Amino acid sequence: MGSSHSTKIKVGITSLLAIFIMFIGILWVKEYNPMAKKNIITIAFNDAKGISGGDPVFLSGIKVGEVSNVDLDNNNKALVEIYVTKNILLQSDCLFTVKDIGLMGDKALFINPGASATKLDTTKMHEGTEGFDLSDLITNAGIVLQKLNRLSSKIDNDLDIIKLSQSFEQTFYKIQQAVDIYKEIANNNREPIKKSIESIGKASQEMQQFVRKNDENFENVLKSFEKTSEKISLTLDSIENISTVIDTLSTYMKENEG
Repeated sequence: MGSSHSTKIKVGITSLLAIFIMFIGILWVKEYNPMAKKNIITIAFNDAKGISGGDPVFLSGIKVGEVSNVDLDNNNKALVEIYVTKNILLQSDCLFTVKDIGLMGDKALFINPGASATKLDTTKMHEGTEGFDLSDLITNAGIVLQKLNRLSSKIDNDLDIIKLSQSFEQTFYKIQQAVDIYKEIANNNREPIKKSIESIGKASQEMQQFVRKNDENFENVLKSFEKTSEKISLTLDSIENISTVIDTLSTYMKENEG
């Protein structure tokens, strides 16, 4: 009887020790330190993205806490309560965002510490920001696929692809015919076109030679024209003076002073 009782005590102690070791191991795996001082922060989200208690809290890629509770307020906003270690310094303009951390839908809360000169008041409730996660990507991809399906259906229903293809083929055929005609015209008239270009070149050269040979004559003509212009101007001035004298004499005669 004494031996049996002693065995039961040993089994009980061993079981308690195993449970204690397992509990410590769980706390170590979850990086939970019951002796560490904590700050409790409550964040309100329009959409908590499925985050739940026990999900990690990261700051600069390092785990600094966990989500302790998730609930709804009277306005159906998600209230996420987290704790972070006491030595973490957060500024008043810090940001809280829920994001995916895996392909299996695991969530985490990420903190941007901010750059304000004032510290975060952990006694007040703060607003979280909406992050873009994998579920949003999948949803947007689904919307895009729906739009593409509608566009494809509209093309199939409203456009006759066969007639459109035939129309393109006819257009290309006509363009090819026009190109062939232009090529034939160019080939048949290659010599006349060449001679015309040569004639234009010769005419241009002759014109240049004519201008060079008669350059002095042109200058003389221009000078003569300038002299003639000066003479005409002097003649007009003389005529104007004579007209003035005649007007004066006419005035005298009308006034019987002649």
